[in-house]
Amino acid sequence: MIKILSAEQIRKWDLFTIKNEPISSIDLMERASEAFVQLFLTEVESNHVIDFVCGPGNNGGDGFVIARLLTKKGLKVNCHLIDFGLKLSEDCRKNYRRFLDINQVNLVKQAKDLNLTGGVVIDAIFGSGLNRPATGLAAEVIQLINQNEGKTVSVDMPSGLFADKVNLSGKIVEADWTITFQIPKLSFLIPETGFYVGEWSAVDIGLDSEFLKTEATDYFIFDKSDIDHSLFDRKKFDHKGKYGRVLIVAGSLGKMGAAFLSAKAALRSGAGLLTVHIPQVGYASMQTSLPEAMVSLDSEHECVSEMGKVDEFDAIGIGPGLGTDPKTGKLLKQLFTSFNRPMAIDADALNLIALDKELLNLIPQGSVLTPHVGELNRLFGECEDGLERIEKVKLKAIEKQLVIVLKGAHTVIATPDGKIHFNSTGNSGMATAGCGDVLTGIISALMARGDDASTSAKVGVCIHGWAGDLAENTVGKTALMASDLLSALPEVFRNVENSDFI
Repeated sequence: MIKILSAEQIRKWDLFTIKNEPISSIDLMERASEAFVQLFLTEVESNHVIDFVCGPGNNGGDGFVIARLLTKKGLKVNCHLIDFGLKLSEDCRKNYRRFLDINQVNLVKQAKDLNLTGGVVIDAIFGSGLNRPATGLAAEVIQLINQNEGKTVSVDMPSGLFADKVNLSGKIVEADWTITFQIPKLSFLIPETGFYVGEWSAVDIGLDSEFLKTEATDYFIFDKSDIDHSLFDRKKFDHKGKYGRVLIVAGSLGKMGAAFLSAKAALRSGAGLLTVHIPQVGYASMQTSLPEAMVSLDSEHECVSEMGKVDEFDAIGIGPGLGTDPKTGKLLKQLFTSFNRPMAIDADALNLIALDKELLNLIPQGSVLTPHVGELNRLFGECEDGLERIEKVKLKAIEKQLVIVLKGAHTVIATPDGKIHFNSTGNSGMATAGCGDVLTGIISALMARGDDASTSAKVGVCIHGWAGDLAENTVGKTALMASDLLSALPEVFRNVENSDFI
């Protein structure tokens, strides 16, 4: 998994590398810039005019190195240095002079001195060490960059953005693409600040790996390569009982599709045996559309209200399309007090808990809650921004000993040990009805196989997003439906079962 470090930890990592490789700081800057250029040239055609906007610190130094390297490769480069009345950092000054040996630099003392050509802009004003908002001349320059017609590419991070805090005062570069050094920053993964980053790519600049191994953090990115393929091994003489007995409690009048999506996702995710507890209104449709599932019928026609013993099940997924009838709330309490293993809890089950907060204390420890932002607000109260929201789910996961999956662009998985894992898969086409129901089914199936709740949540979310990415390749983002994820799951699991899939 990729560790996410603070700005201070990144600074220490640079210094550790300089001391222990050893390498001079200016040579490390050269190496980082070469990595930037190598990736940049895979996406930007050589006939583009490129305007570099550099600040007086080391981020500006990176800009001057990149400008020099691109000039030597034959690209048309214009370089602008913003004069804040400050001395250039040592490495910035040296690379400024190296660039002057091959080209001129436009000194910007006032915003009107910055004449952009309308082509690609390379933003190298401020880096990860910024600790105050961009105002004055910096804000005026950033405003001009944002008004430029061409694409903007930021070096390491968009100028004006903080690495590990949410501070939206002052101006911030709205990048189309951010090429960051070594690892992404926390602010890239938060909605309010990630907006400014655009697409991002991390390039390896050779920082010392020993430092990263020992540096502590609570923040990680979970990637496809982190999935343990051995979790999905199937032996020749295995039987269906080995792969878990799943109960999905879902559906109400008008919402039986949610029950179907969740149930089929559980089967597609390897559940050995599946029972779906639904209201009577859904019987014919469920038996017809999903003959592989066993059906447990409730006594109520339009909602679920009760059920018998649940000891035989290895995992329960509850919530998709459930509705919020008070009778269903009583069923929820019954399940929480009679089932002593973790559950996957989603959608209307979360809304019922929000209506009766006493239910929170009855949830079996280790259960997985999968709220979107609205459901989270109803459960635990609203937050000022995405970072505060992440801290809240972190504290609640520890306090209640639950796994909380906060769904979004970089879905957050908060585990009971106080760790935060950001998911790396998925796309905006998945912002459509039913995708969350599919996730509930996937996680329920993984839990039933015996995987611990934290692993089931991390792997399940990653697989869910991966299926969304495959679906996007087939139908695009606009036309993507939750059922497309079900169609993509077989390909995901074929890849997962192959130990060489990454």
